[in-house]
Amino acid sequence: MLHSQILLPSEPLRPFVHHYWIMRADRNSIAMNILPTGCTKWMFHWAKPFCINGFQDINNRASLCGQYQTAAQVVMQGEASILFVFFRPYAMKMITGIPCDLFANSNIALDDLGIPEFKWLKQQILETTDKLTAIRLIEEFIIRQLIRRSDDVHLKQFMEVCHTIELYPNASLSYLAEKACLSERQLRRLFLNYIGMSPKHLMRIQRCLVASQSILQTSERDFSSLIYQLGFTDHSHFYKEFKLFAGMSPSNFLDHISSIRGNDLIRGYQAYHKQGR
Repeated sequence: MLHSQILLPSEPLRPFVHHYWIMRADRNSIAMNILPTGCTKWMFHWAKPFCINGFQDINNRASLCGQYQTAAQVVMQGEASILFVFFRPYAMKMITGIPCDLFANSNIALDDLGIPEFKWLKQQILETTDKLTAIRLIEEFIIRQLIRRSDDVHLKQFMEVCHTIELYPNASLSYLAEKACLSERQLRRLFLNYIGMSPKHLMRIQRCLVASQSILQTSERDFSSLIYQLGFTDHSHFYKEFKLFAGMSPSNFLDHISSIRGNDLIRGYQAYHKQGR
């Protein structure tokens, strides 16, 4: 059995931290597809790390997860106790000072960032088994890091652009560039640095996230109204995009969610859509 709990950050950090996800599993094996969200993450493991896309690093108990462009296949084999920190798309660059495209489609051990403060954070977090204490330490750390980079000239621009993409995932690149007061070329270049992917790819992820949330709320297998509501050209376009995003067809995704619903994992899937908006 898998149990999970979603917690919101303190008010001052809500522009940067989307939510916290506490996950605990017993010794039963659990397999699932974790969808890309446009968020970067931190993961802290107090027990046995899970296997991601066929790879397990038992020594990596604290890691930074970059922007995944497709679903990650995750298998838990044995006891697990994990804390995820989901960040807003632009937040990781502000906290680490490192270009986010260097983390794309990968998990990096905090020890490997070469930043002493992150080694200290890992030690402090893993020395406590109380998750609320861990979250307090994380928030204090994030605030210190943000203060160091509070003069970043592009922060407000990317906050505005990412908010626009949440509201209008079919927005044109020219409209986003206008919102950011940048040229389209500048926006694309800076997006890789601050977000870790192109504006177009973040918009594609956002559309598929909305689609996945709609699928979770229905038992129907006819997605026609959803297809045109989200701006997909036809059924073929929708199915192709969704399969690239989720690693399975919309119908298989609905079956997958039904199979893990009893394990309480559904909270993690829904958190991106329902928390911290």
